[in-house]
Amino acid sequence: MIKFFRHIRKSLLMENKTSKYFKYAIGEIILVVIGILIALQINNWNEKQKDLDKEQQILLSLREEFRQNIEELKFDHSLNEGCLNAIVALLNFDPTKNFRTQTIDSLLGKMYNYATFDARLGVMNDIISSGNLELIQDEKLKYALNQWTGELDDYREDIIIRREYWVNNMPQILYKHIPLRNIDASMNRSDYKRNITIEPIEIPKDNYVTFLSSLEVDSMLFDYYMNQSYVTINENTIMQFLEETIELIEANIKELK
Repeated sequence: MIKFFRHIRKSLLMENKTSKYFKYAIGEIILVVIGILIALQINNWNEKQKDLDKEQQILLSLREEFRQNIEELKFDHSLNEGCLNAIVALLNFDPTKNFRTQTIDSLLGKMYNYATFDARLGVMNDIISSGNLELIQDEKLKYALNQWTGELDDYREDIIIRREYWVNNMPQILYKHIPLRNIDASMNRSDYKRNITIEPIEIPKDNYVTFLSSLEVDSMLFDYYMNQSYVTINENTIMQFLEETIELIEANIKELK
């Protein structure tokens, strides 16, 4: 094709057709420019298609990570609600009425059985650090993803407060009245499988009555109830955020698998 154009230019010059030559040269330049523009357009389309394909892969990875977080949060939240219910039962327990010591052991075991949601952030952190968050076209989804780690901040504060309160207050008071080993049978969890369960020991029932009648114990249980309440409330907020965000993610996936 290039040789063909050169041949035309040569013929025009040899025939001394200068005006036609210039017209032809301008036309040739225009054709070259059009060719370049078409090539750029094709290249831009290819790059855009690559970005769209990459966005889809990102969305698929995010969907999987968010699904895992939802399942993990459901499990942890169920344990924390069980813990919260056990605390309420202990606060409302009437030690003047007849009761089985095993009932208190079971409630204390559930109270000990709290959980901490540890969100999976591998995909999200990789997307942010690589700058690939900008590949997501849906502005609402992009905004939600930018807020994700911030949603966990309040929760992290509450679990730290809960843990510190527990470590600094709960065991010392409990140890004075009831053997910790007596609650072991109620602490068997599916995520912490053990082959050995510690057998309980018999102690006077009066120890349990003294424990449940103590104002110090009552205040400790109430403080712990408040700390655990904040944790479970934040878990509900996080769950709502996860569910709403995964809906946005799925709405942007072209072909759901």
